[in-house]
Amino acid sequence: MLGLNNKNQENENIKNPPSDDSYSMIQVLFAKNNEITINTLSLTILDLINKGQIKCDIDLDDSYEMGKKLSPEDMEVMKKITLRIANKGELKTSETLAINLLKNMNKNKKFNLKAMAKQSNNTSVANKFEKDLDEYVNAIERENNYDGKNYKDLLENGKLTSKGKEVKNEWKNFQDYLKSKELCEKYPPETVEENSAQILYGACFDIEKEALKIRENNTQLTDFIDKDGYKLLNIIFNNALLNVSEKRRGNGIFYGVNDKYTIPGGA
Repeated sequence: MLGLNNKNQENENIKNPPSDDSYSMIQVLFAKNNEITINTLSLTILDLINKGQIKCDIDLDDSYEMGKKLSPEDMEVMKKITLRIANKGELKTSETLAINLLKNMNKNKKFNLKAMAKQSNNTSVANKFEKDLDEYVNAIERENNYDGKNYKDLLENGKLTSKGKEVKNEWKNFQDYLKSKELCEKYPPETVEENSAQILYGACFDIEKEALKIRENNTQLTDFIDKDGYKLLNIIFNNALLNVSEKRRGNGIFYGVNDKYTIPGGA
C-alpha cells in the first residue's frame, strides 16, 4: 500500500519509489479527483510492453512529439508504430482485460496505432470499448481493494486525507528525482530494467518524456514513449469514448474523456 518513508532523502535511496504499489494506483493518486481514467488503462498497456507481453515495432528513427492539435503527421507516425500481442504466462485479471480490450478494438493480435485510431471512430467498436473499460476498471478496483482497507486512510469521499497528502508529497519527491538531470547523473539507474521502470513511473506523473530525456532509450518501452506512444494511446482511447452512442453513455464517458484531440472521421 502507498506508505510513508523518510522525506527529502539526500542519498541514493532517493531513486527508490516510496512503495511497490502498481503503476495504475500511483497514477490514480495523482489523477484529478483521484479517479481511474483512460490514462490508467494506457499505463497498464505500457507495463505490458515493458514485460514483453505486448511487442512493439517502430519504423521511425527520430524522436517524436505531438503538437497541440492532432495533425496528419501524427496519424502517419501512428501508422509506423505496430503493437503485437504476445501474452504468455500468468497475468493479472486487469492485464488480461486490457489485452482483450485491444483485441476487441482491432480484431487482431497485430495492428498499428493508426488502424486502431480509425477503429475508435466506429460506434459499435466504441460501445464495446466502453463495456470493456468498465470491466477493466472494476478489476483494478478489486485487485487493489481501492476505496477499501488498503486506501481508506488515504482517501475519504474521493478526496485525500491529511495522510494522503503526506503520501502524495513523498511521491512528489520521487517525481522530482525522475526529472532532475543533476540527481539522475548522481544516482543513475543501474540496469536496463531500472531505467525502463523509472521512465514508466514518469508516465504516472505525465513527465515520461522529461524522464526519458535524461535516461537511455534502450528498450521497446522507452522507444514507444520516445515516439509519444503514451500520449497517442490516451488520444485513441479518449476518441473511442467520444464515439460511444448517446443512449449508451453511462459512467464510461466520464473516464477522463478529453475532446481536445479528436481523430478525423468520428461520428
